[in-house]
Amino acid sequence: MRARSIISTEGSSARINVTPMIDVVMVLIVFYLLVGQLALDRKAAIALPSSSTGITQTQDQDPIIIGINIEGALTINGQPIAADRFAGEITGMHTRSPSTPMRVRAHRDAPYGVVRPIMHQLREAGVSQVELMTEQGA
Repeated sequence: MRARSIISTEGSSARINVTPMIDVVMVLIVFYLLVGQLALDRKAAIALPSSSTGITQTQDQDPIIIGINIEGALTINGQPIAADRFAGEITGMHTRSPSTPMRVRAHRDAPYGVVRPIMHQLREAGVSQVELMTEQGA
């Protein structure tokens, strides 16, 4: 009896269906995008002070969000940044897009001594309007 070869020489064209593989890859991409967004939201969770006055947040254009946690660690749009690089980064962002609103999200228990230098650096960068974010209180 003659042994059969695994590879056929009769000219048949074997095709691999890649559609299921593409579906799995797309599901993984969506999963990692969602998980990444959830992790970013948790990392940027800052307990804001409450206020009974103020205006509702507008969505005219994407603002630059400056986060200050209780220890004084800084973030710009959710990305951590060292304090010594903050002034240069903000100056560059403001130069590229001077009409973009700047919003400061400072933790409600952060001492003013942590927030004041950030506000001073924003003024030195030429930012004329800074919005302080709060939660709507009673």
